[in-house]
Amino acid sequence: MTDPLPMIFVVDADQAFRETLREELSAAGYGVSVFESGTEAFSAIEASVPEMVVLAIELPDQSGLDILATIRSDADERVAKLPTVVISASGALGEISEAIKLRISDYIVRQTYRPGDLPAKVRKHLANTGGIPAGPATATAAPIHEMSILIVEDDKFLRDLAVQKLEKEGIKTFAAMDGEQGIAIATKEIPDVVLLDILLPGIDGFEVLTRIKQDPALVKTTVIMLSNFGQREDIDRAKKLGAEQFLIKASYTLDEIIQEVKKVISRKQHPA
Repeated sequence: MTDPLPMIFVVDADQAFRETLREELSAAGYGVSVFESGTEAFSAIEASVPEMVVLAIELPDQSGLDILATIRSDADERVAKLPTVVISASGALGEISEAIKLRISDYIVRQTYRPGDLPAKVRKHLANTGGIPAGPATATAAPIHEMSILIVEDDKFLRDLAVQKLEKEGIKTFAAMDGEQGIAIATKEIPDVVLLDILLPGIDGFEVLTRIKQDPALVKTTVIMLSNFGQREDIDRAKKLGAEQFLIKASYTLDEIIQEVKKVISRKQHPA
């Protein structure tokens, strides 16, 4: 008797995209059940816990984030710890940040989805949690030689995911959870780029930026500011204090922010 296929539940109201994911996962050797609504999917999860759920944030009955919060609070530990990949329509960073707080395994973005992305993520995360073979290793991007970045962000899940993505790109990455720690690491490591959130415990990002720009050892360090908001006065203040860029989290996906970081590093490596 052969072992049963690892079961994946796909929850998405978009029928075409849902079927695309079903076909890809089936071809990769997984059993797949699909659902259009979160309520229907949650009932099925409680009846038969799958190995993973792929859950759209935008659903017709209630938000996928609400469904995920219900999953995380379930009395059955198998349900509460269920590995989950969320589907975001646009990949807005604020939305993904909320999903990360609910301990997602990963996410995909509908607008930029490439065939094969989901099976690769599922294979990686199930290999980490359930002993399922991860398959052949995939090639990573060529390293960006000797360049480094410091991320100063108090959201642990977002910070850790950004570190993971940057290190995968071959960029030496440091991380700080607040402004004082960020300044200490910047002074010690002299990073090429600082990705700096404005809202931080203790001193805010503006004060961190001010101190970085006052330190002669950090004169060549480029600072990219991050904010949940986009008030003109904040943008003007950041640029006046010496920030090279100001990125609003709601307007960028995490992958797009990584691309902006890579552009800055490329310019520093190859100045005109």
